[in-house]
Amino acid sequence: MMQHIAGFLRSFDFYKSTVLTFSILAIVLISVYTDKLDMGMSVIIGVFACAPADIPGSRRHMLVGVLFAIVSIMVTTFLLGLAMLSIYTLLPALVCIVFAVSMISVYGFRASLVSLGALLAIVFAFAHRKAGIPELIEHVALLGMGGVLYLGFSQLMYQFTHRGHITVLLAECMRLTAAYLDIKGRVTMEGDKGGIRTKELLDLQVKINEKHEILRDILLTHRTSFGHSSFAKKQMLVFIELVDIHELSVAHLASSEDIPWMLSQRPEQFNTLINLTNKMKDWLENQADELQQKGKAEYQLDIDQLLEQAKQELDNAYTTKDIHLKDIYLSLKNIYDFIYKVADSLHVIERVLNNIYDRQQVWLRGQYASKFITQQDYDIKTLVENLSLRSPIFKHSLRLSVTMLVGYLVGTWFPLQNSYWILLTIIVIMRPGYSLTKERSRQRIIGTFIGASVAYGLVLVSQHTLYYSVLATVSFLFAFALLQKNYKYAAVFITLSIIFIYALIQPDVVSVIKFRVIDTLVGAMLAITANAFLWPAWEVLGIEVYIAEALKANRAYVLQIDKYYHDKDNIDPSYKLSRKNAFLATGNLNAAFQRMAQEPHTSKTALTDIYELVSLNHNFLSLSAALGTYIHHHPTTAASRHFEAYITGISNFLKMAEHMEVEEQNHTLLKEVVDAQKSFEKRYSQLLNAKQQHTDSAEEVQELKLVSEQLKAMFSIAENILQVRKRMQELRILASDNFIT
Repeated sequence: MMQHIAGFLRSFDFYKSTVLTFSILAIVLISVYTDKLDMGMSVIIGVFACAPADIPGSRRHMLVGVLFAIVSIMVTTFLLGLAMLSIYTLLPALVCIVFAVSMISVYGFRASLVSLGALLAIVFAFAHRKAGIPELIEHVALLGMGGVLYLGFSQLMYQFTHRGHITVLLAECMRLTAAYLDIKGRVTMEGDKGGIRTKELLDLQVKINEKHEILRDILLTHRTSFGHSSFAKKQMLVFIELVDIHELSVAHLASSEDIPWMLSQRPEQFNTLINLTNKMKDWLENQADELQQKGKAEYQLDIDQLLEQAKQELDNAYTTKDIHLKDIYLSLKNIYDFIYKVADSLHVIERVLNNIYDRQQVWLRGQYASKFITQQDYDIKTLVENLSLRSPIFKHSLRLSVTMLVGYLVGTWFPLQNSYWILLTIIVIMRPGYSLTKERSRQRIIGTFIGASVAYGLVLVSQHTLYYSVLATVSFLFAFALLQKNYKYAAVFITLSIIFIYALIQPDVVSVIKFRVIDTLVGAMLAITANAFLWPAWEVLGIEVYIAEALKANRAYVLQIDKYYHDKDNIDPSYKLSRKNAFLATGNLNAAFQRMAQEPHTSKTALTDIYELVSLNHNFLSLSAALGTYIHHHPTTAASRHFEAYITGISNFLKMAEHMEVEEQNHTLLKEVVDAQKSFEKRYSQLLNAKQQHTDSAEEVQELKLVSEQLKAMFSIAENILQVRKRMQELRILASDNFIT
């Protein structure tokens, strides 16, 4: 419990909320002292609206994001302020401005938060109207001043806290990696009846991808300081090892179904091997806890004796004359090798965190580093290409524009106290997808009711101004610290902060609570209804893009494994780059499926087929990682023509599945694959039956077993993926008839 609290207090979210809260608090105090509260409110709006663009990432990206947010806030407020001077221009201007601002989201996540800041400025324009152009110009200038003040204060705080933020991110990444390693080890050792653990792995893959992307952006864009900063080197080395551990965890897949049975039958013989994964998971979790609490790790890794003991157990077992048992032992030996490599990476992390590391291990330099950062294309063509009903962002922008217009009219027609709260609820809740909007609406409503109930109870305690001020400040601080972590709890504190802020202005607090609940309900209902009926962007139609990207990335990964098998001396990081892209694409597909599963119109047939494809894709990635990891970490023989036959067949199946090409099977290629498998099995049987096995032949047996098993399983899965895609081709036609509007 204390570790989670310490991690939360050291997190970027809490830091950002602290910067925002105290920036606003300082401006309020200065405004009250100078009797310029109206001007102070304009500055506060500028601070508040530009804050969403300040998210984890490189310092340069953060600076550019906040500066663009400041400009967009000023321009949006000025244009809407001009339109407000006449009722005939206000409504069309509202629709056009909301649409234009929402379309900024086509440029990625940071751009979507710049867009959110501009949308917040639109809402505040209704709450803080200006009577004439001079007042409007002054207001816009003060908005810009607020944005600049926030940026300056944020950068000042960054100088003292950025190391702590990176440490916390690494600790979170460690904890997620430990969880993945633990679950994958259980799947390998115990099996996965019902697929529950596989679902957990799919969810973890999405979270790990997110952390990896943030850390790449921060660490790789600071590579120019590696020659001078010991801290940067250490963080980079730890991150590289965590990425490798994750690949090893993904690769930790036993193709032999006999392994769980063998381990259950003879647990005493392989007890050490079973416990190793748990020991390593515990070590990573303890390291993460130490880092989050103290900023350094002190927990020692003590598994060398266990590794030696497990190796001895396997070596003893390998001397058996039972061919079937010897075959299983070879599978266990491959698992042991993966575990041994994970232990190597853990030892590197331990040495790095204890300041014993090789400065030359930072391999990502110069031109290579930029390749590992996901670059966002800001070309105008991206915007033009999205000006179509085929684009989810275009649909969302249209939907949001109409909903904001309806929300404004509802607030105008009915006697609501603060009708712009409806608009605020709409922009915070509405997302391009139905499932996310529905979930955020549910969380917002529950959070608002809880917050309103708590606020009512606190109001009965005291009505003192200082009491309200303290409650408003504390609530505001936790509201924005929890916004990205837990939206329901954030909604509780948002409601509390808004109620107590208005309680300082308006004596009738009960009335404020009542209208806060009503406005939230109206906004949430409008958001859900609009997402369901106005140009709905059902995930079942858009998931095709994620499927194709995942298959393409997996195919590229397999081809890079093939290339690396032929030439291990090549230092080009294409192998690791293709691995990263495959992991990201698989994670994106997993996330898209989770969203699709929450949609009301997704047929059970489509859901079943797509889940089967998602699972097959994840299993294929695991097998590919196992093959690539083995080739990367072991001495291997030359790649044979039989290996090439398998790779060609796998690549062809994935290519056809990616492009939905239903072609006749290449019988010549299938025959070559069958011949390859027979050749592998024949050679394996010869080596396994040999009366005497030297070290070289034992290594060849191990290589032959893993490579042949992985290729056979990968080929089978690629074939199954193509069959599922054939079924989906019919479903896609049906879905188009039922869903396209």
